[in-house]
Amino acid sequence: MSIPDLSPHALASLLAIAEHGSVSAAARARGLTQPSISRQVQELERQLGVHLVERTSQGARLTPAGESLAEGARELLTGLAALPERVRSRQGEVSGRVRLGAIDSIGIYVLPPLLAKFVQANPRVDVQVVCQSSPQLTAMLLDDELDVAVGTTEHPKLTCERLYQNPLVVAYPPSMPEDRVPVTVAELAKHRIVTFGPGLTIRTLLDQAFAKAGLPFTPVMGLANVEVIKAMVRSGLGLGIIPDGCVAGELMTKPINDLGISRTIRLVSRPAAQGLATKKMIEALRKLRQP
Repeated sequence: MSIPDLSPHALASLLAIAEHGSVSAAARARGLTQPSISRQVQELERQLGVHLVERTSQGARLTPAGESLAEGARELLTGLAALPERVRSRQGEVSGRVRLGAIDSIGIYVLPPLLAKFVQANPRVDVQVVCQSSPQLTAMLLDDELDVAVGTTEHPKLTCERLYQNPLVVAYPPSMPEDRVPVTVAELAKHRIVTFGPGLTIRTLLDQAFAKAGLPFTPVMGLANVEVIKAMVRSGLGLGIIPDGCVAGELMTKPINDLGISRTIRLVSRPAAQGLATKKMIEALRKLRQP
């Protein structure tokens, strides 16, 4: 098999141009000079016989051929970066880096004990954790900024595994009499509600459920973080609708009898070659799976 003599350093420079939008910014990110970056790209273009980068008034962007090369280069460089880890793993040593993403509620309430066990069992693995919205986690996976994530969204270019269903509950202050807590969609429609903002998974599910019931749903606050929602509920600004399992004594929760919806928690990863450390992390996260 003939192997093209493409420099991985030049491929990395091409990816840097795609990410940063200019040769100068790519040079800064790579710790190189602009002429060096330009020479690397020109050599790739000479080897492949195609135009890869075009200058614009705003900087530089990849041509369709450049985009195609960048897509393959991203997978190639990921696999290349994992080679030292694979070699060390033959000696029984798990090391390397795992870039893990999670939605806030998972990062706060689910991951800490799991990660504590993982780090104790794999002390040479560098675990880097990012908490973002599920759409942002998906974008970061596609851009090779994460290796694996726990979120709610799916994408055809990513490997998605269902872990469990997470029902929604109404959260209320302990001072509120239990018999006054709304537990149906119709009752909730009459109260001030604090929940997630438009576009987020839980808000979309709630909008659909209330619309199906023919009831208005106009939360007084649409927020991105479950802890901020809870702070607003504690301050008496409304009742919260949040995922089950996100309180630890500071609030009370009750199920919503006729809501009938849950968010699906998914394990999402890139299908490209994975290092042993990432595979170990995926194995650990799969232990969250419920029937």
